[in-house]
Amino acid sequence: MAGTLFFRKSLTLLTEVELLDFLQYLVSQPTPPLDEVLIAKINVETERLGQTTEQRQEHLKKNYEKRSRTLLTEVELLDFLQYLVSQPTPPLDKVLIAQTDNVLIAQTNVELQRLGWTPEQGREHLIETYGKRSRFFLTNEELHEFLQYLQSQPDPIAGF
Repeated sequence: MAGTLFFRKSLTLLTEVELLDFLQYLVSQPTPPLDEVLIAKINVETERLGQTTEQRQEHLKKNYEKRSRTLLTEVELLDFLQYLVSQPTPPLDKVLIAQTDNVLIAQTNVELQRLGWTPEQGREHLIETYGKRSRFFLTNEELHEFLQYLQSQPDPIAGF
């Protein structure tokens, strides 16, 4: 049945028999654990709000005394999700800035890995250069500058 879906652009294009087959296929799939479902919904909401990892971590520390969503109980996950859902969608420009920051963080992750830097090496560089212990505390301009610095460093394996 799963192969049939690759030939259809929409469920509305399925025949009645194909639709019943698809329903049987869905029913046969294991139900994911509640915490996974809640984390997936939290991810959607944090994306909608344009929250950075730092903002999410700050909220988790302040309200649950935990650093990560994965450390929350199901009750705490549900509470966190309800909080996020209650927040108004910010203006598009603020969401785009947050997404840009997330992209820059991801790009610096790639470069740090390419260079073989440990978290301690990265932290030392940030303290020496910007007086900050984490990329999450950098301004957008500083983060972009840090990425450019990393990209300018020769690949230690290739030697150039």
